[in-house]
Amino acid sequence: MAFCLDPEGWGPVSPVYYNFTPCFADAVFPFLLGVGLLVLSPLELRALKNCTAVFSPTTPWFYIKFALLAIIGLCQLVYLASLSTITRSLFDLRIIATLAYIASLGVAGYVQYVEYFRARVPSGIVLFYWFLSVITGFVRFYGQAQRKVWTQNQALFTSFVLGLLATIGELFVSAYFLRPPSQYESLNGEMDSSPEVSANIFSRLTFSYLTKLMKLGYENFLTEEDLPDLPPDSRTDKTREDFDVAWQTEKKTAFPSLPRALFRCFGVTYLIGVCFKLTGDVMAFMQPNLLRRLLVFVNSYNSDNLDVPVPLSGGIVIAMGMFTCSFLQTMTQQQYMARVFSTGMNIKSSLTSCIYRKSMFLSNDSRQAKSTGDIVNLMTVDVQRLQELTQSGQALWSGPFQIILCLYNLHSLLGNSMWAGVCVTLCTISLNAYIARKQRALQKVQMKVKDKRTRLTGEILVSIKSIKLFAWEESFIARLNEIRNNQELANLRKKGVYSAIANFIGSCAPFFVSCSTFALFVWTSGKPLTTDIVFPALTLFNLLSNPLTQIPQVITQFVEATVAATRLRDFLVSSELQPDAVAHLDAATEPGQSAATITNGTFLWDESGTHPPALKNISFDAKLGQLACIVGRVGAGKSALLQGLLGDLYRESGNVTVRGHVAYCSQVPWIMNATVKDNILFGKRFHADFYEKTVRACALTEDFAVLPDGDETIVGEKGISLSGGQKARLALARAVYTRADVYILDDPLSAVDQHVGRHLIDNVLGPQGLLATKTKIMATNAIAVLAQADSITMLRDGAVVETGLYAQVMTRTDSEIYKLIDEFGTQREQEEVVEDVEEKTDPLASNEDDDEELIDYYDGKFGAPLRRASTASFKKPTLIDDVPNRRSKQVKEHSEKGQVKFGVYKEYIKAANLTVVIIFIFLMLASNSMSVGGNVWLKHWSDVNTEYGSNPDTGRYLGIYLFFGVTSAFLTLFYTLVLWIFCTIEAARKLHDRMLRHVLRSPMSFFDTTPLGRVINRFTADVNRVDEVLARVFTNFFTNTFKVLFSIFVISSANPAFILFVVPIAFLYIFYQKFYLRTSRELKRLESVSRSPIYAHFQESLNGVSTVRAYSQIRRFNRINEYHIDFNNKAYYPSMIARRWLAIRLEFLGSTIIFFAALLSILAIASGRLSSGLVGLTMSYAFQITQALSAIVRMTVEVEISTVSVERILEYCKLPCEAPEVIPDSRPPVDWPTEGSVEFHDYSTRYRPGLDLVLKGVNLRIKPREKIGIVGRTGAGKSSLTLALFRMIEPVGGYISIDRVNTSKLGLRDLRQRLAIIPQDSQAFEGSVRENLDPGSRFSDEELWHALQLSHLKDHITSMEGGLYSRVNEGGSNFSVGQRQLMSLARALLTPSKILVLDEATAAVDVETDQIIQETIRKEFKDRTILTIAHRLNTIIDSDRIVVLAAGKIVEFDTPEVLLSNKNSLFYALCKQGGLVE
Repeated sequence: MAFCLDPEGWGPVSPVYYNFTPCFADAVFPFLLGVGLLVLSPLELRALKNCTAVFSPTTPWFYIKFALLAIIGLCQLVYLASLSTITRSLFDLRIIATLAYIASLGVAGYVQYVEYFRARVPSGIVLFYWFLSVITGFVRFYGQAQRKVWTQNQALFTSFVLGLLATIGELFVSAYFLRPPSQYESLNGEMDSSPEVSANIFSRLTFSYLTKLMKLGYENFLTEEDLPDLPPDSRTDKTREDFDVAWQTEKKTAFPSLPRALFRCFGVTYLIGVCFKLTGDVMAFMQPNLLRRLLVFVNSYNSDNLDVPVPLSGGIVIAMGMFTCSFLQTMTQQQYMARVFSTGMNIKSSLTSCIYRKSMFLSNDSRQAKSTGDIVNLMTVDVQRLQELTQSGQALWSGPFQIILCLYNLHSLLGNSMWAGVCVTLCTISLNAYIARKQRALQKVQMKVKDKRTRLTGEILVSIKSIKLFAWEESFIARLNEIRNNQELANLRKKGVYSAIANFIGSCAPFFVSCSTFALFVWTSGKPLTTDIVFPALTLFNLLSNPLTQIPQVITQFVEATVAATRLRDFLVSSELQPDAVAHLDAATEPGQSAATITNGTFLWDESGTHPPALKNISFDAKLGQLACIVGRVGAGKSALLQGLLGDLYRESGNVTVRGHVAYCSQVPWIMNATVKDNILFGKRFHADFYEKTVRACALTEDFAVLPDGDETIVGEKGISLSGGQKARLALARAVYTRADVYILDDPLSAVDQHVGRHLIDNVLGPQGLLATKTKIMATNAIAVLAQADSITMLRDGAVVETGLYAQVMTRTDSEIYKLIDEFGTQREQEEVVEDVEEKTDPLASNEDDDEELIDYYDGKFGAPLRRASTASFKKPTLIDDVPNRRSKQVKEHSEKGQVKFGVYKEYIKAANLTVVIIFIFLMLASNSMSVGGNVWLKHWSDVNTEYGSNPDTGRYLGIYLFFGVTSAFLTLFYTLVLWIFCTIEAARKLHDRMLRHVLRSPMSFFDTTPLGRVINRFTADVNRVDEVLARVFTNFFTNTFKVLFSIFVISSANPAFILFVVPIAFLYIFYQKFYLRTSRELKRLESVSRSPIYAHFQESLNGVSTVRAYSQIRRFNRINEYHIDFNNKAYYPSMIARRWLAIRLEFLGSTIIFFAALLSILAIASGRLSSGLVGLTMSYAFQITQALSAIVRMTVEVEISTVSVERILEYCKLPCEAPEVIPDSRPPVDWPTEGSVEFHDYSTRYRPGLDLVLKGVNLRIKPREKIGIVGRTGAGKSSLTLALFRMIEPVGGYISIDRVNTSKLGLRDLRQRLAIIPQDSQAFEGSVRENLDPGSRFSDEELWHALQLSHLKDHITSMEGGLYSRVNEGGSNFSVGQRQLMSLARALLTPSKILVLDEATAAVDVETDQIIQETIRKEFKDRTILTIAHRLNTIIDSDRIVVLAAGKIVEFDTPEVLLSNKNSLFYALCKQGGLVE
């Protein structure tokens, strides 16, 4: 009793009262609190000193807080004085503890004063100090009340009670009444809108800071604006920067490891989670020990040997201990979950950003090895694997730790008999390791096949227009289904079998462990297997089943994540573009100074040199202010030279120098899915004056007049709503507006009409154009522009064959360039327009006043240069189109509201087969029933043993118990096999097939208004969830549901009064469930919708990567990408925290169930109604119910989330389709069309509802075998005419007839397969040359070679390895644009149609090849009707008749001779502008 003179001593438990002794309660508690704060407060004060001090006006709550603190201090002084009269010794530890506590009050007050002016979030240390003061205060108050202290010392009791009340007030005011933000914080935006940042420690522990959002989501449907900001440490720019530092360090090692870099970056947060997990696991294993104490208590209470009954308070304390352990386990478990899920999200965001950044600089070798689909798969699937492992991967150490804890506790219960269980456990782990190896091999195959499917899907969607024109839908569906059904799903079926075996082993293991252990115990120990041994052991076995079940699942995830990490590592270390390929110097400033030079340069397509060199030993020089033109045949290397200047090719030797900033126009214009204006500005500030000049110079003014929203028109994916000429001029306008120093232009005139080309030459490229002072390097097939060139370089087979100034070249008649210009072009003076055509005669001609205004912009060729466009401040992209009444707006991605409709479940069950689903549920119910039966039998066995005090008839009891276990395990195997093989895979096959068919059969208007990334998202993320996640989620949902139902049934059977407690708890449960479901559902939908822009932007960036790099826009595009990722995470993060919010509350209800189950058992024992076996059985099930309750709600949401993917797939399964492919009652004759006559009958059409007509009342009659030329300004409706012929757009009035058959009444396949077309944008697909020419395998090799010979591709294909089976890369990237157009010509030659449409078929080929092709067409198609749209008027000047279109109407239609004889005709004006007539 030294240092404390109380007669009850130190205890800590009083021998008189069921409470702590006064010495322990009044000395230890205050001392630990006081000393703890005194030790920790310096750390808190140091952290506060690092915060910025701000002036914040004091509020009444500030004074109330310190007034309460003063009252607490005063009460403690009175308490101290009163205590001293009792102890009569200054060395009594209660006196010392009180003094320490009083000192800590002063420190607490100082910390609170400092934090008021430096931080808005209350100190966690101080709040916990007040919280523990309240808790220990109640314990002490309970002890004083039991001892009736007020009768001995009223002042002591009164001061203590008043101090306790003031402490409660202090805790309340400190936690919930924060100071308002200061003016400094408000003005500088330091108040983060993330609720987590401003949440106190209790709010963080219980996730209460999310309650506001939960309430908002319960009352209203959440929208994008409702989402709170991410915590600063979780924003992508921060996580990516941290990972980048770790990865750069890792790359310096011999074998870079992605997991090691991730741990270096995110390991601290993860290790904090480890600490919480460790605590939670220990708490979980406290329960069996408490259960054993409870059963010992029950047995002792029922014992006949006791003279004095055991007090019930002992049992009640054990019940409270169970409640406390369960609640602490919940708290620590949820903190652990929050940290690992947050870490997983940070890993995903950082890796996604790094993948994007890496893809911007991939070398050609790496780019060929990784298609767009492959890289998208890295983002969608592989990164997801790592995220999932982060979330559940701690089971790799936690599982063994739990097994060790379990075995240790079993050893204390059963002695050495538990080693039988260890042997079974080791066998189980060995089997799981074998299965894991098999699963790893299957996972590798799965990822490769998934890549193939994603790649082909992407190509189909990119080339959908060509596929429809050629009626190739069925061929490509067959190709995709071969990969999907015969490879991907077949492999998935094997994975399902191994998953079922793993589940079987996991189900068997606990039964075999318990059977072997109990058997050995009975046969070796000689002790009875009583209830106080069996049920703690059974609880331990149940706890053991968790790691044994989790470990195989996590091993599977680990295997998948290892494969993913390897794939990601390989990608992140893959080769990049040569960093020193181009030397970038300051801009040239003096006339005649070189602005771009190549000296003895040899360039390769790839660093490995597997292909012939792209360019061999070339030298090139472009000087300031010059127009340097590059000419040559198709495949000569024109584009390669430009790519060499951009640094896109590998420079093997020589030097490349570029001075100043670069602007680039690719041969295939790269257009963003944005407004016309945004495409022109391209991240630069808007300057109205120069913007208008650029628009006029690039001949876009009249286009703006006809576009639905002018320059605010959204152009769609790849500019799909624009014509080829409009896209080319838009890309040129982007380059002009940038005001760069060096312009690299890849044939920008090929897609525009000849007169428009003339306008661009005069106003942009020529000596009086906007770019007069700039260096312009242009690869071109347009002969007209050569007359304006300062230097001309001719290439052949990747080498320079001739170069020189225009003036020099034109004096050498033996020059090849001279011959080219002499044969195909006209002299410079001939190209001058002799007389102006009056504006009224040519509505298509440019405005002369505008041209003059542009010319006045310069004071001579080397006047003041254009000032470079300044970069605009970053504008965040948004999911919402905030421009009202925009006619061209894209369809916002549809998102359902409210809970997933029953019809979605019905459709999924229908796809999975209702009968099989019923069998699955029946087998699962039977499996759970057998498991419960085994436990009931075990209860009966232990009761018998307890009653007899021995182990009678052990073999029978053990055999029946084993029968229950093995039967349950086999039923688990059967229902898992049924689920995977007959339900999941079958449903996945049907849903994917339906979606694919409906997407491919959708009209072109769907692709015009739907970003490609959105569709890809359905075919990747949503299909992956249906393939692999849905089965797992449904299994977990039904497992936990049956577990809760059986648990309640068992407990209620033993204690019917338990139902009285279950009912109110059930109401609370349902309330929390609904409260959570509404919000969580919408958060998940927002997450799904916000995921699409990530992939859409990524694919768009990859398509235009050369352009983005050339314009030095990488940084801006990186920021856009990171913003999209953050926006997606803004929906994911609160969704994840919402699950923690729910779990805390539901598992608290579960802890309450444990408490009431124990309490009712104790009370029932007093009345003699329960045996110890029944108590053990009810408590073992009560322990299971805690986490199962929250798991049900969590799985309910997961089911809904996963079913949202089904819902999204079904949405695309209901897309409106085009007209039927075949109409049985309206099929044309087999040899139709026999003549080739075409007639438009008052035909009108538009691209989609809501837009203006593109063809208006067209009446046109074309005779059989007639050659018709179609001309008109860009956007006049030329391509629309051909699309109408193929019914790519349907009529709104009139119809088209071919050979007097109304095409509107035919099936689309019947129509399109009978017509031939060489489209404007030629497409090539990954695969072989043969597959590109003939996807349906309808023609022989001889026929294909003949078509290639006629299209002048035979020599090139012969030179390739494999001939007809040579590989064509994704998008035909190993063929030039001209060669891809020749491939389209070969396709047309294979189509035995009487009607051929040439839509600018030779725009991308040189004039010599063009002439040869035209001769081929005249010869090979002489007996066919030909409709030709051409920019080069000389290609259609010999047509039988000419159609001139303007604004969607036919304004002229006659022979060329008649039209040219009329000098007021538009055709004459066009020819004159193009230099064809004088």
